[in-house]
Amino acid sequence: MTPQVNWFIPVNHRDYNQMPASVWVRCLQLFPYLEKHGVRCTVNDRNADVDVAIFMRWQDEKAYKLAQEQKQKGQRIIFDLCVNYFDETGLFQGGYGSTKERVKEAARMVDLADVVACASEFIKQRASEFHPYTIYLPDSVDFDHFRFEKSCSDFDKPVLTVVWAGQSSKTVELADLYPLLARRRIPLIVISEKNPELPGPYTYIPWSYHTFPRTILSGELCIAPRRTDNPYDLGHSHFKIGIFMAQGVPALASPLPSYVEVIGKTGAGRICDSEVSWESAIDKALEDRHMLKEWSKAARQGMLVYSTESIAQKYMQLFKDIK
Repeated sequence: MTPQVNWFIPVNHRDYNQMPASVWVRCLQLFPYLEKHGVRCTVNDRNADVDVAIFMRWQDEKAYKLAQEQKQKGQRIIFDLCVNYFDETGLFQGGYGSTKERVKEAARMVDLADVVACASEFIKQRASEFHPYTIYLPDSVDFDHFRFEKSCSDFDKPVLTVVWAGQSSKTVELADLYPLLARRRIPLIVISEKNPELPGPYTYIPWSYHTFPRTILSGELCIAPRRTDNPYDLGHSHFKIGIFMAQGVPALASPLPSYVEVIGKTGAGRICDSEVSWESAIDKALEDRHMLKEWSKAARQGMLVYSTESIAQKYMQLFKDIK
């Protein structure tokens, strides 16, 4: 008998533009693919008669009591972690990080859960120190939504454009790259929920779930600089660069474990761990357009293993195993 699953998430609507991206990435976009296999998915229904309850992006007192209630009914509890809440880091510039309160909440949910599901191998390794049943379930890319493909001829443009996407508060990550791009007169596109205050020239494109796939094609290179000096950032998933690569836009990225994973698997970009390596990677991309075209092909093909259809199969196996 196919397992039935209830998902507990921090919102009660289906507007992807008004919720944390992780909620639709690790929950809502999976539903059509799970339902193809007969899985009935319900959301925030405390009275649902199901086999499995998944708590994701929600771990406060109310969530904990709900999890206790569902477990008493005989349901298997999966606690889904898309960020590393095992290490207290405090808040960084931009307002993100792991506070003492979040660490405490997560620890309580981990103790109650039957399974801890993690968005990156890094988080899984930390989770395994606190729970015997941890699993890495990667963020997925819905190829029905991210359905476009970068044109090979775009890489022959006289001037290449680099593109960055993310929360406006995190554009501080771009600061060190401004001089490098400016010296080479490389245009920068920023895709975000609102126009950030940045010191250098750039083109702002508003983020929207519906327009994002096509907007991705505005650039020839995705850049993803990120801090690597703390366990919160190190737990970041591959999604930020994966969605670009899935549409044939190669990525240059900082050496987060998840970025190393997808670029290593696809061979569709380069990891940059210093100012010198960023300069080298960008200069190489500017001069070797054939390499960019090969990266583009490899990126799209390589990201198929992270398709939502493929990752849904991993969830199916997990549901069957714990049922």
